[in-house]
Amino acid sequence: MTTPVNLPPEQCPSSLRGRCSRCHAPCHRYGHGGNPLCHSCRAEVESKRQTKPKAA
Repeated sequence: MTTPVNLPPEQCPSSLRGRCSRCHAPCHRYGHGGNPLCHSCRAEVESKRQTKPKAA
């Protein structure tokens, strides 16, 4: 059985759920498509990464 990527935590099997490493909210942390950050924290980190000036 394959698990779709970016499942909301309430739809994710319990074996693939964990806590966000930043805010400790439940998230799809393990397995295919898992991420140590929840959707909110990941969006915040990505937005800061895009606005950060590149080092020369």
